[in-house]
Amino acid sequence: MCPKLVSSPCQPVFGQPAPVLMSLPRPVYFRSYPLPDDTGVEQHQHPFAEFLYAREGSMRVAIEGKTLVVPVLYGVWIPAHVPHSILSSHHVRLESLYVDAGFAAIEHSGSKVVIVSDFVREFIHYATAHVPEMYDEEGDDAQLVRVLVTLLRQLPDAGFSVPWPGSPLLMNVCRQIQESPGDAHSIELWASCCGMSVRTFSRRFKKETGVAFSEWKKRVRLLESVVMLKNNRSVTQVALDLGYSSPASFTFAFRQMFGVPPTRY
Repeated sequence: MCPKLVSSPCQPVFGQPAPVLMSLPRPVYFRSYPLPDDTGVEQHQHPFAEFLYAREGSMRVAIEGKTLVVPVLYGVWIPAHVPHSILSSHHVRLESLYVDAGFAAIEHSGSKVVIVSDFVREFIHYATAHVPEMYDEEGDDAQLVRVLVTLLRQLPDAGFSVPWPGSPLLMNVCRQIQESPGDAHSIELWASCCGMSVRTFSRRFKKETGVAFSEWKKRVRLLESVVMLKNNRSVTQVALDLGYSSPASFTFAFRQMFGVPPTRY
């Protein structure tokens, strides 16, 4: 029996918990506000780069034809003039930075999730709490801001992204998989549900995403495992909830993708 294809199985509440800014009072602007569980920020863009960071909670960011998984204490660079939307997986406390394009060239190709070190985490928290909105551009606060942005630009890529298809039909399939990554989601079932042969479905899926259906499922499952681990689930719990036959098989797949064991998270 085919799962029911819907436009959005989780029906998040979309809105604007804070107004979208189109200009900045200073070259770097610190912004902090909460996002409750399953709250979305509608697609928007702005004429400056954003370092989207949550001190608490996990997020997913839809941008540039892919979904970025952003666990707690990770950050994501969003280039200027690039449409994006946000969905909070758990209660989120944002501590983001908006960076004027003329202040610092963000040297990366497109959006990416980065690993935020303990030192940088506390640096962001301190600056968010203590740097005034209209800080003196020639004073100590401006020097602190320049150092922080330099550190943010040097953070390493975490690799937490998965490409999405462009067609509504395959998008809906992917949403279903993302909502229940622990289910089997066989290619035979989804090909039948989409009215295609397995061969046609497989070829079309790879053409739209650049990866095979089985690889896409594996990436989604492992990215979801990072969020679960960051929310203090044990390796055994995560392995079983995501459909792995044993913690050992989960650990092997996790290490293959991220280069470290799941206990690292």
